[in-house]
Amino acid sequence: MSLQGKKVIVTGGRGFLGGFVCKALAKRGAEVSPIGSSEYDLTNQSDVQRMYKEQHPDVVVHLAAACGGIGANVENPARFLYENAMMGLMLLEQGRQHELKKFVLISTTCSYPKDAPLPLQEDSIWTGKPVGATGPYGMAKRLLHEACETYGRQYGLDCAVLVPANLYGPEDHFEEEKSHVIPAIIRRYVEAKDAGLESVSNWGTGSPTREFLHVADAAEAIAIAAEKDVDCVPINLGTGIETSIAELTELIASTVGYEGEVEWDTSKPDGQPKRYLDVSRCKELLGFEAKISLEDGIRETVEWYRANPVT
Repeated sequence: MSLQGKKVIVTGGRGFLGGFVCKALAKRGAEVSPIGSSEYDLTNQSDVQRMYKEQHPDVVVHLAAACGGIGANVENPARFLYENAMMGLMLLEQGRQHELKKFVLISTTCSYPKDAPLPLQEDSIWTGKPVGATGPYGMAKRLLHEACETYGRQYGLDCAVLVPANLYGPEDHFEEEKSHVIPAIIRRYVEAKDAGLESVSNWGTGSPTREFLHVADAAEAIAIAAEKDVDCVPINLGTGIETSIAELTELIASTVGYEGEVEWDTSKPDGQPKRYLDVSRCKELLGFEAKISLEDGIRETVEWYRANPVT
């Protein structure tokens, strides 16, 4: 389906990923409308009905989520499960009633079971329960995987389900209460360099591995999924490359120009030892491969943060 002239709603479209997705869709000629909670409460049926009546979308890209850091997940397991499930179900049900042509769900690696074999393959999502603080959030997204498949089967609603790796890039959240690993480390080392600190202590051993995907690459893959006819199965989005936290920290310190000691506080926990994705399905179904290397992406993100420091 060509997106030229199509009306595309991006829920959460003013967020970090949303801004890049809107740009990628607009490049393809789509008429893009980002929406947020100030305009429509997507857990409220009447608001979702109003959104479809006012916007008349051909495509909905669903990025909006009720989520947060570990603390927020511990404090709000029921709310996060309920709100994420309801948003997706409301959008699907009202969408098929308003003859929506395509629904793109952005899911989460939290939907994978803790002990799924590595690299994480999409067929292992249902082999166990998502656990830990983010388990309820992951379960809500997993429910929506099934909802997309059944709405396609019963109502003919075309759906795509995408599972992105850890995202990073310019315009990320660098505030302490919101930041994830890359922006948190960048801020730490920029501040250490500016303050002339001789050493910086990091939590754990640095040995755990993660996978990082530049936000612009993720947005490109999402735009491809919006226009391409693909099977309604979960599709990992990533690089397939695992990077240890120690390697990541050294790269960031070097990019920032910090010349002090990089230390590790091994009395602090490491978290899950390994996490990275099998991206072969993405290559096969979307023809997508990430283009931006971690080195180039970190350099760009550091430059953006230096120009836009958090005060």
